[in-house]
Amino acid sequence: MTRRLAPILSGVFLPLLFSPRYVLAQGWFEWGTEGSYVHQTAHLLFAGAMIFFIFEIHREKLQKYKGFRCLMWACGILAWWNLDAVVGHTLEWGQVNPVILGHGLAKRLLMEDPESWFFYLTQIDHFALLIPAFYLFYRGLRAFAQESHLD
Repeated sequence: MTRRLAPILSGVFLPLLFSPRYVLAQGWFEWGTEGSYVHQTAHLLFAGAMIFFIFEIHREKLQKYKGFRCLMWACGILAWWNLDAVVGHTLEWGQVNPVILGHGLAKRLLMEDPESWFFYLTQIDHFALLIPAFYLFYRGLRAFAQESHLD
């Protein structure tokens, strides 16, 4: 598996390493800056690590243990959250118009196109996905701790 994965990953990341353009590293929140590339790459690598962890648990048939089942679900949700974050950041950095208009109590959202709606959906998913993922991670670690006390 590792022999097949290395050429694929190098074929994806090597062109990215040799094709940067000149940008300042000020503020990762602007699309096209070095910080945004690093941030998006970190999300993709984290998602890949979670998927790899799920694959390894499944391959070793460890899902029969409660702790590993909880960890598999937590990793699956974290992978989904990372992919959701990549889409959300891309939509956020690509928006031309400000999405919040007004000041103080007169603030309102500008929801003029499906892109804005999808952006807000990805922002809500940030919190709707992280809380269950960390709870399942905690449950998995707690199951491991209980099993170690039994030995």
